[in-house]
Amino acid sequence: MPIIIGTIKKIKKMKKLAYIALVLMILQSCKQKAPLEINTALPLPEVQITHPIEGNIQENEQVNAQVVFLNKTAVTAPITGYVTRVNTKLGNKVHKGQLLYKIQTKESRALQKSNLKPSGQFGMVSVYAPASGYVSSQMIPDAGTFVNEGNELLSIIKNTDLAIQVNAPFALSKLIKGRKNIEVELPDKEVKAAYYYKTVPTVDAVSQTQKILFKLKKYEPLPENLNVLIKIPVTKKSNSILLPKQAVLTNETQDKFWIMKVNNQNLAIQVPIKKGLENKTEIEILQPKLDLKDNIILSGAYGLPDSTKVKIVK
Repeated sequence: MPIIIGTIKKIKKMKKLAYIALVLMILQSCKQKAPLEINTALPLPEVQITHPIEGNIQENEQVNAQVVFLNKTAVTAPITGYVTRVNTKLGNKVHKGQLLYKIQTKESRALQKSNLKPSGQFGMVSVYAPASGYVSSQMIPDAGTFVNEGNELLSIIKNTDLAIQVNAPFALSKLIKGRKNIEVELPDKEVKAAYYYKTVPTVDAVSQTQKILFKLKKYEPLPENLNVLIKIPVTKKSNSILLPKQAVLTNETQDKFWIMKVNNQNLAIQVPIKKGLENKTEIEILQPKLDLKDNIILSGAYGLPDSTKVKIVK
């Protein structure tokens, strides 16, 4: 019996030693894995920076406009009768004096159908182009049509005499008049230089807008009714502190604005700002007063929390 009790005690002691050995092995394993956890830390957000500059800024008023042709000529039927010949088509270029139509009177047509044949060109009237240009609209495209005297046959435009038309509120028209340097932005974002040409001396009774015309400084053929943007210089300031628009962040309602300023410890600090004038590429910073050496995040700041450690890259 004592031998059995001794054996049991030895087994218990061996189990205890095995348990202690297992715990020591686990602790040793944790110590070995600790450096690995440090090595897998998340990388710092990479950002590009810019610096404030001191310069001039100009704010523009943008208004919608359209390309119009100023020289339009309507060609009408000089007599009542039947169109027997059409000598041009929509979009064709015509020259002054060119034959456009031939019209036969009703009397001539009646004689032609009877045994009495009209002699020569009796009852036949030729219609010639009164001006050079392009056929912009054509009401009578085919022969055989009956027209009354005064009916419009086609319209000729002189595409070299084009203007940019703005239907502007009366208050804005005072601001525009006399402007010698106006920018015209086409739908493809190309910008053309223009100048104030004239104001039509009437106001629309319903919209209370006035037609204002601009001319391109350098002629370029543009299609009529093309929608463009007119940029009118409104305010200009000198010696302002400016930042690229890309560096200025805002909330969803666009009533709060801020920038991310990087300090000497590479911490990105959120700095609320007050904006001044702005144009297509730059914004004037009124408050706070920025130093020209300040590091301001240009890209990489979107969604970045305040006081975040960052890595500056070129």
